[in-house]
Amino acid sequence: MRSKGQGATELLVLLAIIALAGLIIYSASQTKLSESSKTLITSQARAAVNDLASAASEVYSEGVGAKRKVYITIPEGANPSRIFINNTMINLGLTIESQTTDINTQTSMRVVQGADFPTTPGSYWVTVTAMQGYVLIGNSNLLVNPTSLSFQMSPATSANGTVTFTNNGNASLNVTLTAQWSYAGVVDLTLNTTNFILAPRAQSALLVTLQTYAETSLTSYSGVIGVTTNSSEAAQISVNVNVIGNQLPTGVSYITIDTFKDSTYSIRTTNFTLPQVVNITGSYWTPNSNITIQIKDSSGNILNSFNCTVTSSGAVNSTNCLFTPSGIAASQYSVVVSGSSANPSFFNITACP
Repeated sequence: MRSKGQGATELLVLLAIIALAGLIIYSASQTKLSESSKTLITSQARAAVNDLASAASEVYSEGVGAKRKVYITIPEGANPSRIFINNTMINLGLTIESQTTDINTQTSMRVVQGADFPTTPGSYWVTVTAMQGYVLIGNSNLLVNPTSLSFQMSPATSANGTVTFTNNGNASLNVTLTAQWSYAGVVDLTLNTTNFILAPRAQSALLVTLQTYAETSLTSYSGVIGVTTNSSEAAQISVNVNVIGNQLPTGVSYITIDTFKDSTYSIRTTNFTLPQVVNITGSYWTPNSNITIQIKDSSGNILNSFNCTVTSSGAVNSTNCLFTPSGIAASQYSVVVSGSSANPSFFNITACP
């Protein structure tokens, strides 16, 4: 028969064996759990960089302005200082068991990190946009508004346009502007600055001035203002100038000179009583311009000349003295209107009562 001491010892040994077995099982399960967690975190990071790279490739192939929204997860253990998008790399750094592991992928085009690209654990919708020469992942640090300027100008005039720059990021931007404009001396384009520092969350305005000259041809001129920054972002501002002359009327320009017997202009006459007062009407002339009507004899000598102001609708309506009493003989006379390339209109005076 065993002693009580021996039984107690055996019980202690048994409990020790059970405790050791439990410790081994717990340690194994923790190792398994750690490995599973590491696999999950790594796979989330790998999925994030791959999905972003795939979206970047798609929008880049579609052209400037193409966009995608990508849902990604930044896993627990992400190291904000190791999360970056630069040149052709998308990198997501993880700290696992005190060690940093970089999960990354290469792209075939230049990629730029946007102002709001997430760097802390969580799930996010990220905008991927094709820009000129690169793909922006996240929203832009630099907002340019507007991205195009259009001017309609006459020769020998000037015009101004304003472009606003906004820094949406948390770091200052060094902005450089380059005018790509090849019409100096014909249509001049000037900028009030070509380089400036834009503080975080700040705005700055650019003044663009256009100048035409008397000899500037009536046609269209176009170019761009290139925008670059120290954050690798870039933009373009298109500039279009359409130089026009005075608005030409649609229709055939004409002048009608009516002669009347009475001062109320109700009874027409072909007999000229000197001085002859006439009613002059016409249409389709350049609005708000001045035209000169000349009466010439058969030798081309100017017998009378007077100005008429064209209305805003292109019409002429004026009362003038056509001839003075002296020097009018039976002959052929012509009416010539300045600004007209048509042949002059002729009329005959056979007698002056």
